[in-house]
Amino acid sequence: MKDINQIVDRLKMETNNSKEITYRKKMVCKREVYIIYNEPLTSSDKISDFIIRSLDRINKIYPKEKKLEEVIFNEIENFKVSKITTYEDICYYLHYGFTIILLENSSTYFALETKGKLSRSINTPQTESALRGAMDSFVEDMQTNMGLIRRRIKDNQLWVESLEVGRYTKTKVNLVYLNGVCDKNLIEEVSKLIKSIDIDGVINCGTIKNLIEKENKSVLPTMISTERPDRVCQAILGGRMVVMIDCCQFALILPIVMNDLLISSEDSYGKSINISLTRIIRYMALFITLFTPGVYIAITTFNQEMLPTQLLVSFASQRASVPFPAFAEAMIMMLAFEILREGDLRGPTFTTSALSTVGALILGDAAVSAGIVSPIMIIVLAITSLSSLLFTEPEMINGIRWWRLLFMVGGILFGIIGVLLGFIFFIIKLSSLHSFGLCYLMPYSPISLVGLKNSMIQFPTKYLNKREPALSSNEIKYRRKNS
Repeated sequence: MKDINQIVDRLKMETNNSKEITYRKKMVCKREVYIIYNEPLTSSDKISDFIIRSLDRINKIYPKEKKLEEVIFNEIENFKVSKITTYEDICYYLHYGFTIILLENSSTYFALETKGKLSRSINTPQTESALRGAMDSFVEDMQTNMGLIRRRIKDNQLWVESLEVGRYTKTKVNLVYLNGVCDKNLIEEVSKLIKSIDIDGVINCGTIKNLIEKENKSVLPTMISTERPDRVCQAILGGRMVVMIDCCQFALILPIVMNDLLISSEDSYGKSINISLTRIIRYMALFITLFTPGVYIAITTFNQEMLPTQLLVSFASQRASVPFPAFAEAMIMMLAFEILREGDLRGPTFTTSALSTVGALILGDAAVSAGIVSPIMIIVLAITSLSSLLFTEPEMINGIRWWRLLFMVGGILFGIIGVLLGFIFFIIKLSSLHSFGLCYLMPYSPISLVGLKNSMIQFPTKYLNKREPALSSNEIKYRRKNS
């Protein structure tokens, strides 16, 4: 389409003559030139200083022996210039913050990068606190996020595959991995899954996550979302793939196993003996938050003989005035505490912490005073809630809620036997779960000697010299130079 007036008319019609899109017409070397840009997405300083001034200069010193297209491409003062030939390319670049130059009687047009600064500056992580780790976090700009990764991994083998998802949003999705380290089958599988997505739009990483994994096969996460570049780089170096989504401050790490949810990226800053103790505490906290309510309900309802007589009498005296069974008592208070927790997460940061703390204290004291719940139930739920605070991944927290409820149902129906049956089902479910071909219970099932060195017990760094064989055929990641 060589008639630039037709292009402009069609663009105005399809955008409902939007006032946000600016059309400026100039004469350059006796030829009509249209300068088109989307004002909210562009920087007016860049357009004025580089594009307009360059065209004015070209108009004065235009060499007659050269084509105007070649002169503009070579002489325009802009660091990123692309030649385009189709109307679809014009629309694509226009809505990405580029300035479009249309030349009369020419089938070649130009897209010049003039994006404005629309994203926030790099800040500290908001959802993953760092004591000694890096204090930078991802933002909503893909270029900035990729810079934070390349700043840490300075190698040509850091490959990025760019895809586009969404009929209307045309969201840019990057698959980031180390060539020769990340498994090729994983790359092909994830790339194929994302290319097969046909959807109106992608606004955040949650949409991609739910579409490329079997969304409700498990309540526990099969990929991790993170806003920390250092955690992403550790995953890439370990042979994993990272999915980056434009306009989203979180990245997706895949595949993962259960053990990854109990490991912190800051563990590498401490001594292995101290980190091992910390990880043991995390594993204990997982079992405490899962089983404590179910075991309490089972013992007080069915298996009183398991308690010492004095303790059983104390429990009975505390529950004498409570009109509800232990299961209903636990459900009422757990619902109240979960509502307080959700309010803490959703409300304004300057009010939520104080309100949730005061609310929990008043609610617990009032419930005990009114005889609705027993003091021991408040203690049980407090231990359960405190143990769950060690986990920050939202999908992990939600998964714990579901499994905790299952153990409580088992306890009220069959006592301790019901809790044990629930635990057996829990292990079977985890054993059958896979994250993009990786068994969820690795390195415990199947046993991986390499993975066990960085599981519940962390070995010294000099022994963590291999990647997980199930993740990468390029196993060696550390060796002494004199070896």
